[in-house]
Amino acid sequence: MSKPGSSARAAASPSRIRGGLAKGAALLALATAAASCATSPMPPPPSSVPDSTPTPPGAVVTRDGVTPPFMASRRITRVGVLLPFASRPQESLSLYNAVELALFDHGDPNMLLIPRDSGGDEAAAAQAGEALLRDGADIIVGPVLRDGVVGVSRVVRRENIPVIGFSSDRQVAGDGVYLLSFQLEDEIRRLVSYAASQGIRTIALLAPANDYGRRVEQTLRAEARRVGVTITASELYVRGDAEAGAAARRIAQSMAADPAQGILIAESGSPLRAIAAALVQEGVNQRQTRFLGTSAWSSADVQREPTLAGAWYVSSDPSARQEFEERYQRVFGQEPHRLSSLSYDAILLAAFLSAERGGAGFTRSAIERSEGFLGSDGVFRFRNDGSIERGLAIMEVRAGGAVPIDAAPRRFTTPAS
Repeated sequence: MSKPGSSARAAASPSRIRGGLAKGAALLALATAAASCATSPMPPPPSSVPDSTPTPPGAVVTRDGVTPPFMASRRITRVGVLLPFASRPQESLSLYNAVELALFDHGDPNMLLIPRDSGGDEAAAAQAGEALLRDGADIIVGPVLRDGVVGVSRVVRRENIPVIGFSSDRQVAGDGVYLLSFQLEDEIRRLVSYAASQGIRTIALLAPANDYGRRVEQTLRAEARRVGVTITASELYVRGDAEAGAAARRIAQSMAADPAQGILIAESGSPLRAIAAALVQEGVNQRQTRFLGTSAWSSADVQREPTLAGAWYVSSDPSARQEFEERYQRVFGQEPHRLSSLSYDAILLAAFLSAERGGAGFTRSAIERSEGFLGSDGVFRFRNDGSIERGLAIMEVRAGGAVPIDAAPRRFTTPAS
């Protein structure tokens, strides 16, 4: 993990957390009803995804919540973990692996994980939230999707239980619900601001005609007005390789009459490759027009794509991310899902905030601390509306792999909004 800044009000880092917490870690695995104590930095990988059995054999439910016998005399911090185990098993397994990894790395012997299936809609998530209230959860980590966050928050807000959800839709945040995710709006602002600082004053847009693409367009236009950039053309298309390529050709043809110094391509995978190839075939000169991208470009296939050489895209802190991925791969023998770092950081956050006061440490002022926290994607902090602010880097695609050309900050130097 990244080292904290030198300021006396530096972000809370894993090294600082590790120094203030016991090295042991207690884990409630509802699938097996087994407790694991960590004394080694290399915990064994879990054998299966946990189920949502209400109470493990041998455990009791006290007035405070579910309590396994070996923790009966402790001040327990109960952390509910809501993931779509049934509908998205592989993704959820990777996220839960990261939860366990964080617990072993930075956990407290008084911390109890209570995993439950978030289901596939608001109603199922609300039921899971009700169950976690009965379990005595002090904080809830997850769900992944928007509807799940809406469902669980509806039932736990009345008890002032904070939710650290992973949805990127900031409309569901606020009033005790925080989104530990990758916020598209912040990415676009960071990218456009940097491009403008480098003399790019005209930008065209290529994006799919879905909620993601419309959010990109809306944010791009707002940020362009703020920094004095003109949007020369915008093409939103039904997502697919052929449609994406056709939209790229239309943009290229429009540039004959109205040139653009940059083209923001809000895509990934094969549609991104189709767009880049079509633009090059139509004669777009990348020495005159810079290709720009979102964090959706943060994958090895983008960095191997020759038609994207010289392109810029926005990313979370690559050095912090690399450390997390290497650690995860050493323990579990496979690459983590892109969102696994979120569940890791959520447990790290819970461990830090509960270190001295247990569940009483999960106050809004503590969660919204302006110094923020250092996690596996770099520095981050929560705004008072529940959305997240991250330190983001600008990357350039090169033949040997993407490199940062404008590094992510390691600490915040301005007040939180």
